[in-house]
Amino acid sequence: MIDVFHKLDFEAIYPAPTPKRVAESFFNRLWRKLHVDNFSLLLTFYGKHRVGKSLTAVDFGYILDPTFEENLEERVVYNGRELIKAFTKIKDQNIKGGAVIVDEAGSGELSSQRWYEEAAKIISAELQAVGYLNPFIGFVTQNFSFINATARRLSQGVFEVDRTHNEYSMIKPFWIENNPWTTNTYRKYPIFCEKRNNVVSNVFKINRIKIGLTPEPLLGRYIAHSQAYKDSLLEQNKQELEIIDFQKEQKKVFVSGIDAIVEEVYTNVDDYMTETKQGNLRINEGLIRHRHELPWRDSKLVKALVEQKQNKDSDTHT
Repeated sequence: MIDVFHKLDFEAIYPAPTPKRVAESFFNRLWRKLHVDNFSLLLTFYGKHRVGKSLTAVDFGYILDPTFEENLEERVVYNGRELIKAFTKIKDQNIKGGAVIVDEAGSGELSSQRWYEEAAKIISAELQAVGYLNPFIGFVTQNFSFINATARRLSQGVFEVDRTHNEYSMIKPFWIENNPWTTNTYRKYPIFCEKRNNVVSNVFKINRIKIGLTPEPLLGRYIAHSQAYKDSLLEQNKQELEIIDFQKEQKKVFVSGIDAIVEEVYTNVDDYMTETKQGNLRINEGLIRHRHELPWRDSKLVKALVEQKQNKDSDTHT
């Protein structure tokens, strides 16, 4: 009997889970969190440029939300207005587990620290409004530190994305926890326990996930949607630079105009003098303002510059 026991094929009886089965179990756990256990899910995807972090977030949305593919262009957002619009539609259509990807966090409008504060407020408020629908929200950024402390604390998981091949990306998944009594953030790999007759037998730790390219036509639609945003961002930056250049030119004109007025007032200072109640003569900024059509602030500046030139002349003669 003992010999028979020793000859049993334990590998066949207790097969080790394949990578595919582990991945299925991982995504099943996330799906159950949203659609069965009634929790919301907030994940941050970060990594270097062109490693596939945005596509990874899109893949998560595609896997976890059946309505994501149809509404991709409305669910991948780049500013606060689009974020509110996406949440509003999810609420109006009563979509449970709806996925929204906040893409390119750290560029354009999202690069502003104030935007992160506003984004955190929007998400906190919308989670109160649509929390019963358990949305999935994915932040995509080049560096986790780009997101302010409030937005970081909202994240339940931080996934580092990298790649060495064109056909797939590698994810290093971390669940994170925040201690309310300290500023520390704790991270840990996802853990799975295998049970035999309700008894834990093996414990598996997921320290990386290999994910392939986003399937067509979703891939093409995302690329077109993303490129449209990048084109508009380029045009926006161009306009902002033109405004800066214009303001510089205006400043030059203002300075040269003020200098010319100062010289005119200094040369014809007697025309701008009025007598005070004490019988003293002084430069009247009201006359400067009236004759040169200046605001009060600029007329006071002209008066101060003229008096400065007069004092220099007085010191020279002395």
